[in-house]
Amino acid sequence: MPKTINKDSPLPTIDNRFSRFLFYLLLLVIAWLPLPYGSKPEWAMGILQLGVFMLSALWLAGYGFGHLSVTPAFRKGLPVFVGLVLVAFWVWVQSLPLPAGIVQQLSPVAWSVQAEAAGVLNLPVPEYLFLSLDPFASQVHASLSLAYALLFAMVLLLVSDSRRLRMIAWLFVIAGTFQALFGTLSTLSGAEISLFGPKEVGRGVATGTFVNRNNFSGCLEMTLAVGMGLLLAQLNDRKANSWHEFWRQTLKTLMSSKVILRTGIAIMVVGLVMGRSRMGNTAFFSSLMITGILYVICRKKLTRGVIILFVSLFVIDTVIVSQWFGLEEVVQRLERTSVQTESRSDVNPQTLGAIGDFSITGSGAGSFYTTLPQYNDGTWRGFFDLAHNDFLQFPLEFGVPVSGLLAFWH
Repeated sequence: MPKTINKDSPLPTIDNRFSRFLFYLLLLVIAWLPLPYGSKPEWAMGILQLGVFMLSALWLAGYGFGHLSVTPAFRKGLPVFVGLVLVAFWVWVQSLPLPAGIVQQLSPVAWSVQAEAAGVLNLPVPEYLFLSLDPFASQVHASLSLAYALLFAMVLLLVSDSRRLRMIAWLFVIAGTFQALFGTLSTLSGAEISLFGPKEVGRGVATGTFVNRNNFSGCLEMTLAVGMGLLLAQLNDRKANSWHEFWRQTLKTLMSSKVILRTGIAIMVVGLVMGRSRMGNTAFFSSLMITGILYVICRKKLTRGVIILFVSLFVIDTVIVSQWFGLEEVVQRLERTSVQTESRSDVNPQTLGAIGDFSITGSGAGSFYTTLPQYNDGTWRGFFDLAHNDFLQFPLEFGVPVSGLLAFWH
């Protein structure tokens, strides 16, 4: 298959029917990913992994037959991809049965916990033990980590020109707009449903197709950022020389995709506010201000289009639209937040203590809910399957060396 030059990109790429088919399949996988509760349930993880593994296998087959090529973007991102694969391999090693002596040398606390469990059952210490305190959860996370690494690779390999980049960016905007519309209408109508059944938690606030409003807000923060990027890329700073040209440009703008994009951004802001997430809203509005300042500094000029865009975001979205949908409730939640009134228990000190015991090999990916109860000093109650702090959970579950590498690659 000869190489062709895409008019949107100066780089030579192989663009054929098979490549386009795989790209559309990639769009389908990305569109599906947030719908079943953020692909967190195990059945949803299985569907996601099946889609990614199938897509990767098809790409390898196409590459083997000469229908596809390795893109420059993948070559540049190869160190990160290799690092992600190595992390998935390490998580798989955590779930393997290893000789008890090796486990004792690498992770004395993991050996002690499993040996004590055997003693409680009046059994001898098994010949083979695990570095992970929850081997099954680590197996699931190893497979999921590999799937995400391959998804990262597929994006670099299949988004090969500016046209495809715009398409995947629009997919993010459409997905975010759908999440915001679905979550907002579900809450305002009183139906309180998720995509696959009634909402079990988070009633009274928008959660979209997610279980947790913070996950919902995190999704909207990402899609809003992509939407803002698309909008900035479409700004026209050329001044009109006459009223006739001004009205012509205005009419052209109203009939363009800018209006659809701007409407989608407004809907996502409403959904973000309806989620009532304190950190979600704080992160978005603060990042909006910081990004605006950095954009002006990098461009070294403040154009009329940029001024209109950011003023409209603050005035229309923040002051007008968001006020109708409960921005003041988010502000009140922030004002009431303090160490004394915060209902969420603080398990950071216990997590830090656990990191010291599993600093080299980690307690096993997905084992936080298994590991934490051993460090309960009576200062907190309840069930924690997550630390609500990635900077603590990653070192605990993966080990400090692997977490350091992850931080370096990011």
